[in-house]
Amino acid sequence: MLPLPGLSVKVDGHVLVGVLCLLEHDEEYIFTLPCAYARSILTVPWVELGGKVSINCIKSGYSATVTFHTKPFYGGKVHRVTAEVKHNLTNTIVCKAQGEWNGTLEFTYSSGETKVIDTSKLPVIRKRLRPVEWQGRTESRRLWQHVTKSLKEGNMDEATEHKHRLEESQRVEERKRAVDNKPWKPKYFTKEGDGWIYNNPLWKST
Repeated sequence: MLPLPGLSVKVDGHVLVGVLCLLEHDEEYIFTLPCAYARSILTVPWVELGGKVSINCIKSGYSATVTFHTKPFYGGKVHRVTAEVKHNLTNTIVCKAQGEWNGTLEFTYSSGETKVIDTSKLPVIRKRLRPVEWQGRTESRRLWQHVTKSLKEGNMDEATEHKHRLEESQRVEERKRAVDNKPWKPKYFTKEGDGWIYNNPLWKST
């Protein structure tokens, strides 16, 4: 079946991964990310996830594969996912899941037990943020506040203009650093191999 027309965004060359640390269990989960597809770009745009995601925890000995299914051109549902959780040592499937990642998910365990979770009803923990006026000059929310405001208001032309101004000012600063031979030094990250490491990760503060 053909997917809906639009644009796709994926990482080429190096696989982009994330790390989730569950401090209360002293477990570290490494996971890849799905591709993002921009749909209906000529009308009302929306984003769809697609592709396979792998999740692995060395300490627990479990891994999972989550498949984000893109909606076919005719029929089908959006945001559908299926998943399998495997015990690596015995190579056995201990749990399967299916449903919508932003809706209802049904889990079936190897014991025969089933569980249903409605993700739309899960409690949302709001971020604790400093007011924009208290943030540093280069903090993302302060830098992009006008772009964000315009997008929320549906004013794409104004958002594009704010984005252009911001990016041009950053290009000017980059050219000045090149003339002064002053390479950019990140405040919170340190280069390590082909990636960047956060200087103060949570697991180092416990």
